[in-house]
Amino acid sequence: MDLLVTGYIRSPHGLDGFVKVESASGEVAHFADLEEVSLRPRGTEGPGKRYEIEAVEGSSALLLLKFRGIDSAEEAKRLSSMELVVPRDQACPLEEGEWYVEDLCQCTLVYEGNPIGKIAGVMEGGAGDLLEVILSEGSNPDGSGGKTRLVPMRDEFIGKVDLESKTVELMHRWILEQ
Repeated sequence: MDLLVTGYIRSPHGLDGFVKVESASGEVAHFADLEEVSLRPRGTEGPGKRYEIEAVEGSSALLLLKFRGIDSAEEAKRLSSMELVVPRDQACPLEEGEWYVEDLCQCTLVYEGNPIGKIAGVMEGGAGDLLEVILSEGSNPDGSGGKTRLVPMRDEFIGKVDLESKTVELMHRWILEQ
């Protein structure tokens, strides 16, 4: 099953088993439609353990979830740092020009058709998202293969994103120099 991370449990909230959740996308409306999610330790693979959602409250500033069978702050605390995963069709819908981080992390960064690195992650920066790229050995004349570079996810630096061929086009190679 194709699962996507949709949020992260931060901490318990109150005495009745609610948990504070950070949305992976920043959007929260889709949580109201979820009947169940799977929880797994952050950064692990696999389906995780399923939990039925009993209540969804709050907003993007403070999203609260209550899972059936989690009825105290102590039980809720055991869920801290877990990530919420859902089937792809239940994740936050994408707008045009948006991609799931998981899909981008399966891509190779290319310049003029040549692979120069693997996308390892996406970070939030002050002016927008940044692609975390691990450079390929021999891809840079300065010998920076294996090193990590951050590339702004902006039109002037990133061209075509082709999820089918698993490539992301870099528009200017100089952005990798440091």
